Amino acid sequence: MTLTEVRQLLTDLEISPRKALGQNFLVDGNILNIILDEADVQADETVLEIGPGLGTLTKALTECAGHVVAIEKDRQLCRYLRAQFPRIELIEDDAVKVLRAGRLRLPASFKVVANLPYNISTPVLEQLVEGRHPPHKMVLTLQREVAERLAAKPRSKDYSALTLFTQLRYHVTIVHIVSASCFYPEPAVQSAVVAFDRREPRVALAPDAPFHALVRQGFGQRRKMLRNHLTGCGALDQAFAAAGVSLTARAEELSLEQWITMANALRPKPR
Repeated sequence: MTLTEVRQLLTDLEISPRKALGQNFLVDGNILNIILDEADVQADETVLEIGPGLGTLTKALTECAGHVVAIEKDRQLCRYLRAQFPRIELIEDDAVKVLRAGRLRLPASFKVVANLPYNISTPVLEQLVEGRHPPHKMVLTLQREVAERLAAKPRSKDYSALTLFTQLRYHVTIVHIVSASCFYPEPAVQSAVVAFDRREPRVALAPDAPFHALVRQGFGQRRKMLRNHLTGCGALDQAFAAAGVSLTARAEELSLEQWITMANALRPKPR
């Protein structure tokens, strides 16, 4: 939909965009096409959309996907979406709560394609990438700062625990930077279309390795030397040696593979 069409539809529906719900509606067809081209949704695939809003992306997804599941919190928008797209599976609820509760019934392989509301993008990402059944592929429009964190490399200011948790399962690519003018109302920040492609890391993570706990503790004080604050983790010197990590290293200096190697070395010993 164009800016004029979105404004008119919101007026007709007597809806005022709510900042608290992160409601910024896409009004640029070129960005929509970039999202769809990258997602490459096929007729036999199931797609999850979070925050469908006025259904601009939803309409396109229903034309190419076998099944569309959408989660929308706004009651007024849900009424509109049900009338416009009776064939989609619409869940009227908070997406973070739905994902945390494991209430979705999705096939083993599914895609997530969405313009994520800014206010829930990080908790939604955490649930998607760390869940028991992560999507096969995701194409998400995110705040640019969040996108840069997810695609960050070691030794950069954006490198974080969320970076590692995401890259453990996905190759992350910033596909396109999106101007604020592509949305109504215009957000105060730029956005980015980001592709997440499932992959296995070069170093396999053992099932019982304390990877997430280790990374969280390590980035809890990212500027300090790891050896001084990774307390209670086990034989750190051996883990550092196995990963080729300096005893003076800080959390942001270690690659994904080094974190995995350390976590593998710190596995609980069999009794």
